[in-house]
Amino acid sequence: MRKPIALALALPLAASPLLAIGPASAKSVVKEVKLENSIRRGFKSQAGKSVTVNCPSKVTWVKGKIFYCKAKAADGTKYRVRVKLGNEAAGNLRWKVVA
Repeated sequence: MRKPIALALALPLAASPLLAIGPASAKSVVKEVKLENSIRRGFKSQAGKSVTVNCPSKVTWVKGKIFYCKAKAADGTKYRVRVKLGNEAAGNLRWKVVA
């Protein structure tokens, strides 16, 4: 049985943006490892839980785009994490646990 958990984080990460930029003609993509680490740290600091996180790779950065990551706690509890992309230049995004 899943335990309800309310976690959310808004990330304005100008110093460490969660995007990768290639040639001028290429679109930026979300850096999945940095995003996964951010979600992992958020779970630990907000809920005191250690989790493993898996996010899709090569997500193209489009403002307003929504995608989902999966998190799993050491006790086997699984979580679905909704990620919404914001301002690309600043690397802003929001994530929250939805299930």
